[in-house]
Amino acid sequence: MSATNDAVNRIVVNVVRLARRPGLLLLVAAAVPVGVFALLALLLGLDAVSWVGWIPFALALLLAVPVLVLAVRRERLQRATAGLGEDQVTAPGGVVVMAGERERVPLEEELATWNEAMDEGRVRTARWFPRVEAAQRALLRAAGGPVNAPYLRDDLRITLVAFLGTVAAIPLGILGTFVSAFALLLG
Repeated sequence: MSATNDAVNRIVVNVVRLARRPGLLLLVAAAVPVGVFALLALLLGLDAVSWVGWIPFALALLLAVPVLVLAVRRERLQRATAGLGEDQVTAPGGVVVMAGERERVPLEEELATWNEAMDEGRVRTARWFPRVEAAQRALLRAAGGPVNAPYLRDDLRITLVAFLGTVAAIPLGILGTFVSAFALLLG
């Protein structure tokens, strides 16, 4: 494993650990209003006389999709990064002991890895979010492939869309909850 691979893995592990609690808070903040909206919309649909009464429930289910996708992606990321960054053990005397012996990689190979990753990041072939896809490929190259970076197997573009959908689900779920509650009170 080269220093570039090691640096990418350490950065990702630290970012995932840093984002663990805010990610959970985001999922809870989206799941609660969407769940209440779905429950009220279900009650509204059960009292409906035509199919139009089920539209709020369909909208609630539509809002739940990105929240569920983000929850699954977050769990996969947590599992994929759980074993990374555990190769350092601090002894009581303050000496750092490496679990595995790391081979020395010449500077030319490090620079070649870095240049390959930078070149990979410049190629944008995807139709939607091409920079995100290029950045993922560059990180995968810098980390040494999917074996060294199992957290980069999932497409980050889908995760990004799920994140944006989850952020949008919070106000839309609150709005849907109020509208459904108001409709139930009137009906």
